[in-house]
Amino acid sequence: MHVTCVGGAELGEDVYRRAAVVVRQGGGGSLTVEGPDRVESGRGHSPFTFVGGTEEEIERLPPAAPHWSPSARYPTYVDLVSGKAPGRTSDEQISLYLALGNQGLQFASVGWQVYEKARALGLGNELPIEWFLQDIRD
Repeated sequence: MHVTCVGGAELGEDVYRRAAVVVRQGGGGSLTVEGPDRVESGRGHSPFTFVGGTEEEIERLPPAAPHWSPSARYPTYVDLVSGKAPGRTSDEQISLYLALGNQGLQFASVGWQVYEKARALGLGNELPIEWFLQDIRD
């Protein structure tokens, strides 16, 4: 089984204990932001959220939850796909990907593998490139 998490705070500790392979987003360390006072950490499923509305509306919002950040002890996605970190070694193992900033990267990687497999098996249909291009000018 594979689990992809776009937050981290919503997972219980038991999920981390059961996962044989845990991989976190890549990047240069902890996420920080500089900017307006309305940018907060811990609201919703994003490391950073812009909080809109009037002062009265903002006061009605529930308090921000503490934002969990994955420990550096987990390898990054780049480490995994480059072979620097091992992946699953059996079908019985559970893998967990903590996508705290590069949501979608895993889908592109898996999509490429599916595409290559389909081509090798002669499955699917080619789509004309013209369907995805335009020549409209201002």
